[in-house]
Amino acid sequence: MTTRADEGSEVRCLLGCRTRTGEAFRAQQGYRTCDPCADELRADIQELARLYPELIRAAVPGGNSAGGRVSPGYGPRSPARDTVLALTDRRTRAEDEGDPHSVLEILSSWADNVRKDTGHGLPDATARREGQLLVSWLEFTAHQPWAGKLDTSLEQLREEIAEQLGLSPRTVRGETAFLVEWFDYVTRQYWVGDFADEVRTLLASVRTATGTAESSLPVGTCPAPDETTGQPCGTRLRVRADADRIICPRCRTRWPRDRWDELSDAQGTPVSDVAALSAWLTVPAGTLRRWRSEDGWINHGSRRRPLYERNAVLESWQRRRGALLAS
Repeated sequence: MTTRADEGSEVRCLLGCRTRTGEAFRAQQGYRTCDPCADELRADIQELARLYPELIRAAVPGGNSAGGRVSPGYGPRSPARDTVLALTDRRTRAEDEGDPHSVLEILSSWADNVRKDTGHGLPDATARREGQLLVSWLEFTAHQPWAGKLDTSLEQLREEIAEQLGLSPRTVRGETAFLVEWFDYVTRQYWVGDFADEVRTLLASVRTATGTAESSLPVGTCPAPDETTGQPCGTRLRVRADADRIICPRCRTRWPRDRWDELSDAQGTPVSDVAALSAWLTVPAGTLRRWRSEDGWINHGSRRRPLYERNAVLESWQRRRGALLAS
């Protein structure tokens, strides 16, 4: 049984955002999530749908996988390939903490929860039998020579009816589409925090298995003033190479790219030498010196110990990392 957030009382976001004092942020009126957290959760669900086909390709023998090329024969599979198989097999059952889960099974269980609570569950046996006759007739008709240009429309209609009646195999794409369609309902439920935790865990596993896990870099501390004390938030901020915004994990302040100069100014323009920058970025010092020459970094130190703005170095890293990801 699900419950709606109380319309007249203050409800706190259940998705993990916290103020400096450790208190959860207020949820949007009538919901159990704040808007920034809800936006991230929706994006994570959609990202699962986008990455899952890559996971399927990695599970097929000879396909691309995180484990790279392997020798032919019947030798043991790599741990990476075992993880891919576990994530794509609906029979997977996690026995210990950290074990991979079946992506489709987890998503289907949450989607079924929504279907049950909203009355959008599967129809009874009689309706399904009658629906099966209709689906079979549409499939037969769509493959007739005289159907002509109708075949595509008939096939789409057949697929939609079959999906509604539960006659088609479930897919990650279909279940994520259903959850996004009912997202307004999901974010009003008391279990949305547990749902978000499982989505994040699945997404992290899929990203690792497909080799799409993105590294991030520290960019300073959040300067947004606390709404109670007026003091800067102070939470450490990180950024991915292809990110279009930075979101503070505590106060949820959003910094889109057009405000990054403002964020940079608030940091006081920190500078570092090449050795520190090399350790920070895990990039060889020689590579950094080449970037310095190509991108024209300004030396804020001395000839003996040159110092460069971290923001300028970060821009160089993002530009090259972004090009690498795109290729």
